[in-house]
Amino acid sequence: MITVRLTGEVLDYLRKLPPQSRHAIRVAIKGLGKELGDIKPLTEELEGFHRLRVGSHRVLFEYEMVGEEKIITCVFAGSRRWIHEVFQSRLAE
Repeated sequence: MITVRLTGEVLDYLRKLPPQSRHAIRVAIKGLGKELGDIKPLTEELEGFHRLRVGSHRVLFEYEMVGEEKIITCVFAGSRRWIHEVFQSRLAE
């Protein structure tokens, strides 16, 4: 099994959502530990990151290895409409 961590930014996003959306995203994030869900690697400027699609929401994450352990860190979450542009601008900062 893979360890899944959430940044404070992802937790803040989840807190602002209505209960049904929050629950769906939490279930999908738990599935990441088994690499389940609608996962797609990102390209170009966001190469190295992956996205998890949950309805109209996206969770951006990256894999890392710590010793023999694989860790997924969810670094950003948001609406499908703007998530890639906002995350890309934050990376540039």
